[in-house]
Amino acid sequence: MKFRESALAASLGLAALVLPALSYADDRLQQAIYHVNEAITQGGKLHDAGLLSYHADLALEKAEGLQKFKPNPHMAEAIVHIKAAIAEGQANHAEAGTLQAKEALSHLEEASKETAQ
Repeated sequence: MKFRESALAASLGLAALVLPALSYADDRLQQAIYHVNEAITQGGKLHDAGLLSYHADLALEKAEGLQKFKPNPHMAEAIVHIKAAIAEGQANHAEAGTLQAKEALSHLEEASKETAQ
């Protein structure tokens, strides 16, 4: 009986360690979408190219991490547009950066749809 209790406790402990890591992988896509939306808001409505670049950079970090974990053609295309948004933002071109971020968002949403299936 003691063995079963020990095995149950060990498996619950292992699950407590592993499950947050698995949910983290899925959460990166939602975080990337959030930061791209923020980049669009900063560049489009507030005309702040610096914050557009900042949020696009955060989105890029999440998207690249997820692309390494689970490759997806839509994610790869989103990464291209996120990098372009960062470059436009650093060049102080908020409008062009916003257009790139919007294109990245459409690809991230497509990747999200594929992941949900």
